[in-house]
Amino acid sequence: KIAQSLYREEPGLDVYRPDQKTPIDNFFLAGSYTKQDYIDSMEGATLSGRLCAGKIVEEADNLAAAAAKAKQNNAQSQVANA
Repeated sequence: KIAQSLYREEPGLDVYRPDQKTPIDNFFLAGSYTKQDYIDSMEGATLSGRLCAGKIVEEADNLAAAAAKAKQNNAQSQVANA
């Protein structure tokens, strides 16, 4: 049963595993299926979570700017609708 529950590592398949930072702004992935050194395991999922957190920290300034812009847009929208 264990062999069937694991990701089958074959040459050339790593290109299909997503990175923790996606091409979509402010959208990050974590999980054993993402690009990291330990295939489909708890260790891989844990490492992926740490890598994902690192990517989020790297993007912190951009995320804060996007949040501030969204808050400003929301405030302007509420004033316009009042």
